[in-house]
Amino acid sequence: MKKTVYTFLLVVYAQLAHAQSSATTSRDDDTILLDLAESPEASWKRLAHILVARGYSIEHSDKDLLTLSTYALGSDAFPVRVTGTVVNNTLLLRIYEQNAVTHVPMPIAVVRRRGGGNSEWRELEAIAQEFGGTKRYTVSATTLANKL
Repeated sequence: MKKTVYTFLLVVYAQLAHAQSSATTSRDDDTILLDLAESPEASWKRLAHILVARGYSIEHSDKDLLTLSTYALGSDAFPVRVTGTVVNNTLLLRIYEQNAVTHVPMPIAVVRRRGGGNSEWRELEAIAQEFGGTKRYTVSATTLANKL
């Protein structure tokens, strides 16, 4: 079951390979794209180290697919989960809110930038800043292909 869910998440990320992205932001952005300065494998490991240093625990990590996701972290009302996937020479970062009341183990709502002032988006920006690299933004529901 878990493998199926993670495969589904990978397919979603693969669709991101067809979306448009830009260095400017919009309210609907839900994904940060970072250009890699090192090998995909080294970048995937680096992201894991950054997340652990920020207090996250890694729930799933796949060396072949270069994906990882964290357990929920944060307030009891709306904990957040971070996911990262390396596609070609780009790291795709997303953060999800999880409604603690439902006790659903999977992310239930992708966090959008909105005005940029929400704490969840600021956390994703902080992770991206620590990772480094050229930063771009996208909406996962749009086509991303020309940017990866």
